[in-house]
Amino acid sequence: MVRRPDPRKLTLDLTRQLAEEFDSVSIPLVTAAVKSAVSAVTLFGDDIAGSMGTIERIAREGLTAIRDSASAA
Repeated sequence: MVRRPDPRKLTLDLTRQLAEEFDSVSIPLVTAAVKSAVSAVTLFGDDIAGSMGTIERIAREGLTAIRDSASAA
């Protein structure tokens, strides 16, 4: 039996990874960035599990902007 990756587990793992990397950004903002990236991917009908690279890139860009704007203030 072939097991497909669980999209919820993949997004949760990504959220944890980004929360550790962007420790100056609050966890709710990290969660919102990942959810927003997932929404963007699914808006175009793409599979979540197959689009984790794109989801990570979108979330990372948003979190970088948040972190940079917070440090500039």
